[in-house]
Amino acid sequence: MPYLESLRVFVRVVETGSITQGGRDLRLTPAVASNRVKELERRLGVRLLNRTTRNLSPTEAGRIFYDHARSVVESLEEAEAV
Repeated sequence: MPYLESLRVFVRVVETGSITQGGRDLRLTPAVASNRVKELERRLGVRLLNRTTRNLSPTEAGRIFYDHARSVVESLEEAEAV
């Protein structure tokens, strides 16, 4: 399940444009949310997000991965709802 939770965090972070807000939405601290994204990046071997102190945006690989991860998360949420 940790991988699926990391996908959820990544999707929410991209949608909110903020690690802090994305983590809060999922009831996680910013540190935990950041670590989940870093775990994904390590696992995939690519940087998913460009981070600065004032801006966060997905990389090219991050945009592609986001589209697929969002589909997985939506499918999982539908399955859980049933």
